This record gives sequence, structure tokens and C-alpha cells, in this order.
Amino acid sequence: MQRRRGRMLAQGLGLVAAFGVLIALPQTAAEGVRSGLTLCGQVILPSLFPFFVCSNLFVLLGFSARVSARFGGLAARLLRLPPNAGSAFVIGMTGGYPAGVQAVGLLYERGELSRDEAEHALAVCNQAGPSFIFGFLGGAVFAHPGAGALLCGVQLAAAVLTCRLTAKPLTAAQRAHSAPQRQAQPDFAAAFSEAVRRAGMSAIHVCMFVTVFSVLSGYLRLAAGAHLPADAAPLALGALELSAGCAALRACTLAPVWKLCIASFLLSFGGLSILAQSRAAAADAGLEGRQLPGCKMLQGAIAAALTLLLAPLAQAGRWCAPTLGASTMTETAGPVMLLLSSVLLLYFRKKYHSILREGRV
Repeated sequence: MQRRRGRMLAQGLGLVAAFGVLIALPQTAAEGVRSGLTLCGQVILPSLFPFFVCSNLFVLLGFSARVSARFGGLAARLLRLPPNAGSAFVIGMTGGYPAGVQAVGLLYERGELSRDEAEHALAVCNQAGPSFIFGFLGGAVFAHPGAGALLCGVQLAAAVLTCRLTAKPLTAAQRAHSAPQRQAQPDFAAAFSEAVRRAGMSAIHVCMFVTVFSVLSGYLRLAAGAHLPADAAPLALGALELSAGCAALRACTLAPVWKLCIASFLLSFGGLSILAQSRAAAADAGLEGRQLPGCKMLQGAIAAALTLLLAPLAQAGRWCAPTLGASTMTETAGPVMLLLSSVLLLYFRKKYHSILREGRV
């Protein structure tokens, strides 16, 4: 009882302080709102909303269950995830935050994942998308396509390792429970309407959290001022909001290897804004997302360690200054993404057929 009163008192004092800051410094809040809404209008909505619609249709029309029936054994063996969660992992890797959480929540609502399976899948199927990695980090921050390829590959490897480290091997009963259930084929018009509705609600939630944390980042910059070194700004701002922390890397004077390590950690951890967005998306499906913070911190540490090992091999020291023009970046990023995707597809195809030959599915 005493602890609850103390918590309520702390929350009340925090709200009074927040009201005082908003009244005393309204310009900072207004600028943060404008910055957050600009980011939503120029980057987040154009990239995420169409993908939200497509990923919802993918699940609602039953394609997720069909893919899981064919390749679910690979997900269970390689990722130690329930077979039905394999499609959510792919959606999370390609769609960006928080598309993977939305896909897991929809699978849970449809009864294709149990509550425990969905809670674990939430923590490992939520990743930054290739458009943000190659477009913003590889293009605007490091101005080199190799940086985007390295960060994307490291994030995938860290996600797979986190899946394996945090999951228990599936038992025969769990495999049987995870078997896709046959459901009635939904009407396309109804599925499309529901997909758009869900995508719109998710996009609104994302933009609200981005705007709020953009305001908090503005007050953090104002409060820290000259006391926050430029080299510490990426981690401090990225702990609140991912894009602000990554943008601060441009003014950072650290060596390229350390800048890449910071970028890898921020991409895999996501920051408090991403965690709040993910928890909100999970709550819409009746889930808690209680494993999200720990798993994302672990993935961030793994990603930073892998980058520290691989960046010297990739000669990241050459990326200290922009060497490519904007037109060259646009022409080069596409082939690099295509090459990376082709290599990954060939690897998983070989792995899948190897598992089939050995009779382990």
C-alpha cells in the first residue's frame, strides 16, 4: 500500500512538472510536434501504411497459414519459433517497426498462436525495415551502400540469434498445437476493408508515439544543451526515438566503426518510442509484450558486437566521408538489396531442402 502511494505521488509530481514545462516552454513542444508530424508525413506513412495493408491482407486471406504449412518446419528448426510465426518474422524483417507486432497480434486473434507463443514472437519478430536502413542510414547518414548492407545483414543475424537464445525447443505437443488450422476462405472485399481499417489504426498509433517522443527529444536537447557531447547525442536521443538518434550520427566525430556499432544497437533496440508503439499494437490484440524490452536489449547488444567484428573486415574506415552522389546512391542501393535478398533466399532454400532430406521436419 505504501509503495502504491509512493508511485502515485511520483506520477502526480511528474505530471505537474510536465504541465509546468509545457506552459513555460511552449515553442519547444510546438517545434517537436511539427518535426514529428513532418517525419510521419514524409517517411513513416508513405513507407509503413501500404505495407500494413498488404501484411494484414496476407494474414486475413489465409496466405500466412498456407506458407506456415509449407515452410513452418524451417521456422521451427532455424528460429525455434512456432511454425505459424515464421511468416510474422518475415513480415517484421521486411516491413519495419511495428509491422511484425501487428502480424503476430493478428495471428493470435485468429487462434493460430497460443498466448505464450505470441508473447515470445512479439519480442523477436519486430525489426527495422530495409527502406529505413538503406534509405536513411545507408543513404543520408553514411552515404555508402555498403553501410546499409552491413547493418541489414547484422540485424538479421542478431534477430536469428536472439530467437534461438531466448526460446525453448518446441515439444511435440507444441508442434501439434502450432499446426495451421483450416479456416473458411474470407471474402476479399471484407478482408480488404478490415485490412485498411487495421492499417489506419496502426499508422495513427505510430504517428502519435513518434510525435510525443519528438517533443521529448526536443526538451532533452534543450535541457542537456552544451552538456551533451556530440558523440553521446546518438545514444541519448536514440534511447528515446530511433530516427533522432540515427540522425545525430551525422554530427558524431567517432570513427566509422563505432558509429556503425551505435547504429546497429539503435536499429535492433528501437528506443522507447518503438517499444511504446509495439506495446500499444500488442495491447490491441490482448497481449502484453512483457518480453519486448529484454529481448530487444539483448538483440541490440548482439548486433553491436557483430558489427564490431565485421566492420573492420568490410573496410568501414572508407565510409568516413560521402563518396557517392545522390544519383549514384539511388542506382546502387537497389542492386545491393537485390543481391543480398538473393543470397538469403538461396541459403534458406538450401537449408530447407537439407532439413527435408534428413527428415527433421
